[in-house]
Amino acid sequence: MKIVHLADSMEVGGAEKLITLLCRWQREQGHDASVHCLYDVGVLGEELRRDGFEVTLHGRSGFGLATSIYREFRRSTPDVVHCHNATAAITGAIPARAAGVRSIVVTRHGIVAPPYTLRRELKFAFACHWCDWIVAVCEKARENLMAAPFASRQKIIRIYNAGPAMNNGRVPALSKSGFTLLHVGRLSPAKDQETLLKAFAIARAQTQDLRLWIVGGGSLRAELENVARQIGLNGSAIFFGEQLDVSPYLAAADLFVLSSVSEGVPVSLLEALAAGVPAIVTDVGGMSEVAGLSAATVTVPPSNPAALAAAIEKIAQSRDQLPRLRKIAQECYASNFTLQRMAGEYMALYRSALC
Repeated sequence: MKIVHLADSMEVGGAEKLITLLCRWQREQGHDASVHCLYDVGVLGEELRRDGFEVTLHGRSGFGLATSIYREFRRSTPDVVHCHNATAAITGAIPARAAGVRSIVVTRHGIVAPPYTLRRELKFAFACHWCDWIVAVCEKARENLMAAPFASRQKIIRIYNAGPAMNNGRVPALSKSGFTLLHVGRLSPAKDQETLLKAFAIARAQTQDLRLWIVGGGSLRAELENVARQIGLNGSAIFFGEQLDVSPYLAAADLFVLSSVSEGVPVSLLEALAAGVPAIVTDVGGMSEVAGLSAATVTVPPSNPAALAAAIEKIAQSRDQLPRLRKIAQECYASNFTLQRMAGEYMALYRSALC
């Protein structure tokens, strides 16, 4: 089967990591997987190219972009086009269908909470008319899509995201001191790292050997580093920037923390489960669904530093429970969030439209 993944770009992010995982799994299963980028190849796109995958950059706008997609699909004749997020679907679904692609799937990797941007959602609804399936990454996201204006409700299904399996015994952990919290995510308003920093400061006043590692790049880095200085974290919170491989950080971490105000099912959380790292997350999007499946994941209200700090302190003061929590986290991953499960469900969708 010839499968094309269509994305805005392949910069480091949750959706882009999933595309990378899917491409590699599909090639292992004997399929021809490739990526088409609308605007930017990105770091992960270059990595896929080094691994021998075809990564095509269109790099145009408006009618020229749609024409470029149509011509490429007419030339390469894929069996499946998998659009990732709204822009890819809006731009690529109609050219793909016009080029004769038989199976078109779109995944919305996040949640667009009401009030909806009507013009954009109308465009997405029209594009979905040409798609065979619309995938939400959690139940909250599925309900969100079902409520959107002019939704093609009969096409909407849920497929949980997946994380890569971790070879914990083969990954060298980074050196550290103290009880280490790890946060992985873009430094952006949706991730609300300022709340995390404030919560960490509160918890560290009670548990002095706490350390916080923040992995991720983004426009807010300088601002967040300034917040850390202002509240006196004095080197106990370290910003590592964007990292292609987060496994050494996970191997060293004692606790994974997300402070987001908006999420679907973040791949970083699933990576933590796979590595056996217990987690504290905010009760937004699909993260509460993950917590419902794993007793090693605790939820707290968003934008509430005191509640987050209390949850951190509770786990830090019960360190003897970490081996048990690590086992629970890995069991949850193995039961619900493996790449094999997710990729298999997508393959079933692709085939259903080819029959």
